[in-house]
Amino acid sequence: MVKTVVQRLKEIIAEQGLNEETASIRCGLERSYFRKLFERPDASPRGETMRKISKGLGVSIEEIMGEEPPSTSSPVTNDVRRANATLPAFAHLDKDVPVRGTAAGSHLRGAFQLSTDPVDYVRRPASLMNARNVYSLYVEGSSMEPQYWPGDLIFVHPDKPPRMGDAIIVQCRTGSGEDMEATIGVYIRQTAERLVIQKHNPRAEIDILRSMVIAVHKVLTNNEIYGV
Repeated sequence: MVKTVVQRLKEIIAEQGLNEETASIRCGLERSYFRKLFERPDASPRGETMRKISKGLGVSIEEIMGEEPPSTSSPVTNDVRRANATLPAFAHLDKDVPVRGTAAGSHLRGAFQLSTDPVDYVRRPASLMNARNVYSLYVEGSSMEPQYWPGDLIFVHPDKPPRMGDAIIVQCRTGSGEDMEATIGVYIRQTAERLVIQKHNPRAEIDILRSMVIAVHKVLTNNEIYGV
């Protein structure tokens, strides 16, 4: 029996250990997108929405649509497959990296009220097997485009010192002084009184009082995550 697009998306999301809401966020869509889509068994995403889903879930549009995959006989494809053969299968990776929420909602304020309770867990990349304190966040908002797009999953390493030019998560006290929030930006400089980060869209430098900063954590690059 030929599976519908909705059935294939349900399987892909389940295989990646996601629920409908976290899958929607990862794809840069409304939180209720997949829930509403799955209520219509014969529905199928189109255009830019399909491209976002393909990118967010890391699968080709052909796989989502149930079409024949492109030929894998080329030397480049075979080299990639051989290089990946030594890595653990995705399904065998531990799903133990906590998702603390979202970050970077605007230029001035973080989108995520930090708490000790994770909102979800995602699989641990093979290169981070021994990194004890790594956590993850979903990017929300457009202030870091094109470096990070809404729904991108980022891995954050509290024990890896950031350098100027690195993307960082800044944990800050809110105005009440009791709650915390997170924002993401490029580490530009710091003085005795201020930490300065850069946002991309629109380009701007944001000053944060160091007296409000609780912690600064490095966002891992793809090279660091995948051991390149």
